[in-house]
Amino acid sequence: MLFNSYSFLLAFLPLLLLAFWLTSVWRAARPALVLLLFSTVFYALSGAGFFVLLLALLGMNYVFGLLLARPDAEVYGPLGLGRKGLLALALFLNLLPLAWFKYSAFLVESLSSLGWLHLSFEAPGLPLGISFYTFIQIAWLVSIYRRSIVPEGLGRHLLFSSCFCYVISGPIVRYEQMGRQFDRLQAPDADLLARGFSLFCMGLGKKVLLADSLASHANAVFNAAERGFPLGGAEAWLGSLCYSFQLYFDFSGYTDMALGLGLMLGLRLPENFNSPYKATGIVDFWRRWHITLSAWLRDFLYIPLGGNRAGRIRQYINLFLTMLLGGLWHGAGLTFIIWGALHGAMLSVNHFFRSCLKGTRLEALLARWPFRLCSIALTFCCINACWVVFRAATPEGALRIWQAMLTSLGKLPNTLAGLASQSGPGGWQEALSPHHYLQGWQPLALLAVSAVIVWGFPSSHEIFQGRRDGSRPWLHWQPTVRWATGLAVLAFASLLLVSRQSSFLYFQF
Repeated sequence: MLFNSYSFLLAFLPLLLLAFWLTSVWRAARPALVLLLFSTVFYALSGAGFFVLLLALLGMNYVFGLLLARPDAEVYGPLGLGRKGLLALALFLNLLPLAWFKYSAFLVESLSSLGWLHLSFEAPGLPLGISFYTFIQIAWLVSIYRRSIVPEGLGRHLLFSSCFCYVISGPIVRYEQMGRQFDRLQAPDADLLARGFSLFCMGLGKKVLLADSLASHANAVFNAAERGFPLGGAEAWLGSLCYSFQLYFDFSGYTDMALGLGLMLGLRLPENFNSPYKATGIVDFWRRWHITLSAWLRDFLYIPLGGNRAGRIRQYINLFLTMLLGGLWHGAGLTFIIWGALHGAMLSVNHFFRSCLKGTRLEALLARWPFRLCSIALTFCCINACWVVFRAATPEGALRIWQAMLTSLGKLPNTLAGLASQSGPGGWQEALSPHHYLQGWQPLALLAVSAVIVWGFPSSHEIFQGRRDGSRPWLHWQPTVRWATGLAVLAFASLLLVSRQSSFLYFQF
């Protein structure tokens, strides 16, 4: 069941909110039990087999959690494992299903292409959310191992691990963030309900009106590149920008919807998206994009690898390895590995550059707004180029788009002169998309609107929490008629287009 589906919007969500309201009237009812029941139904609709797998993993991890929570002397069992060995076994058993469902086909295909294996293998289906709930379980087990938390009952573990707000595509929550909130779970007050519903509507609009509309234009260019069709430079740039903004609004929209659903239920989920295209460097980008994944990779990969404790060279190697594995987490394919390697290399260069500038006059000079704008533009260009290989089905397809983009830079003066000489929409169309992969004025209008929203407006967090400097108060959410009318129009327009039934991009990860 998708957040952007009529079944969720018109049946699941209203019934859940009604059940929560009834628990506030009928004191004997438990809101946590209601949420667990609805979360169970939500995930079970993805398939009985995948639901059984989730239950088996949660049950197994709860047993491991109980064993890890015991004093050291009581942990040893028939396998003769201490706490560290027990944790290692638990992590292995958690990663095993992820490796099988997500990477087995890629591994067999890679070995076959090298001539090391000749085997007919059909890829297994990918359980919904397995990458996310596996990381959530690993963090829970490690926290118990570190004695930061203790298991608080099987029901609590099932609720925390399967809550429908985040089980499919995040945020990747920690028990330290959510545990006490489940203790206080109750029907939310009117303010939280209004904030949550407003944030949800804003996310739905980003997904349905912007991301899904940009998708068709991005797909046209990338599909042409995969098939080896001729590709113009402007078409390559416009296609890559369409995908960059599509992914931005798809993920931002999902995050807003997840956080909004949490608020409607009285839960405050961790922030996961903070205007990443306003980043002034790749380091800053990863502090803004998929924040909970970045924190997870830092805490459970980068720091265990040694972090920055063994000198700069080792730090850069650790950054590269962390992002390489982060790319592999996103998908089993060479394109994701290349994407992770590119980000690992850029992070290393960015850290080196920052360390060289630290405490110098040049650092203060680059912090001024003209140079900050240049940094933002350069960072976005690097990110946009990396999204090309992230989106492409094969490295060859990405290379064709990159080649067209680079070639067009050398011809930029001629292209601008050609555009200036054109008159009428037909001439512009022929100059920008000579192979007609992009039709009409819609892609340009969507890109213009996207750019204004991305760089001209505050993030959703700032809209609902207020900017730190108190500027632009008219953009801060308030329970007023003006905001209610605007959001009602946005929700109505979104509902008209929900029938397109497009899944969120991060569902495939």
